[in-house]
Amino acid sequence: MNLLESIYYCFYLKRRRRFEVLSHARVAPELSCKIISIGNITTGGTGKTPAVQWLAHLLQAQDKRVAVVARGYGGRLSQAGAIVSNGQQVLLNAADAGDEPVLHAKALPGVPVVIGRDRAAAVQMAVQQFGTEIVILDDGFQYWSLPRDLDVVLLDARRPFANGRLLPSGHLREPPLALRRADTLLLTRSDLATERQRATARANIEKITPAPLFEATHAPVALRDESNGSTVALKSLHSAPICAVSALADNEAFCTSLQACGAQVLMQVGRRDHHRWREAEVQYIAARARARGAEAIVTTEKDAVKMKADWVQPLPLWSLVIELRIADEAALQAFILNRLQV
Repeated sequence: MNLLESIYYCFYLKRRRRFEVLSHARVAPELSCKIISIGNITTGGTGKTPAVQWLAHLLQAQDKRVAVVARGYGGRLSQAGAIVSNGQQVLLNAADAGDEPVLHAKALPGVPVVIGRDRAAAVQMAVQQFGTEIVILDDGFQYWSLPRDLDVVLLDARRPFANGRLLPSGHLREPPLALRRADTLLLTRSDLATERQRATARANIEKITPAPLFEATHAPVALRDESNGSTVALKSLHSAPICAVSALADNEAFCTSLQACGAQVLMQVGRRDHHRWREAEVQYIAARARARGAEAIVTTEKDAVKMKADWVQPLPLWSLVIELRIADEAALQAFILNRLQV
């Protein structure tokens, strides 16, 4: 049945793309900004959030008016569309806007963040309200009805095509041949992959597309105390007994990162990506963690926007601050700026 469902999904995908591509002519003349899509071909787990923020900082450094546009998955205002941040202050919470847009809003001062299921309308809002020159489309590779100037596609170095099967039996949103539409590709979490995995990934991708391929890691750089926003040194994790709490496409990668920082993970709680944490649920987890001897609850930045520090008292709530580090970063920067003619 799963194979049959995947065949139906592939047929649906082709029809949807054909329909959306035909709408380009209606959308394109109305847009007066450049658009960069950061996306993937699998269901999450490639680290788009830090990539979006890296790109926003790069364009800010060129004195460009940048905005981030996202669907706002899980947010109550996704359907209607809304401004999450005006670049000066965060205007919505995760329940209204979704977790990732709120995280972008907090991490990117000076960068407006707009959500909307209709991404074209959200882009127009960004241009009209903020004079945006360049829009970063978060998770836009499959949003075919919106033209873009650059498509950046992220792939996990350990398993770039997941299990090789399309939804719903697998984790592929599109067949690997879709990578032919990409302008450049980024192999993420390359530090977690073996040399053989990286070489195999490169070889398989290069069979599909000649687009330039770069490698990146997601490096922990600090902790944030969610009670007051202060920075806690990463060395505080060394030998610390903690409870790891996350709701990601790859919860194991988060736990591995904490262990690589020297943390003693006494307890790990993982939920599905975009899980909406409830106060009673988090309090229960914290009570269990404390009973096991944990001295802190450590979560992701994305999950922290859906929690409150007082839910885990008397334990501290720390979020792990992640930074994208790209091998041959200067070459990727030059490629992007050249394509955008910035």
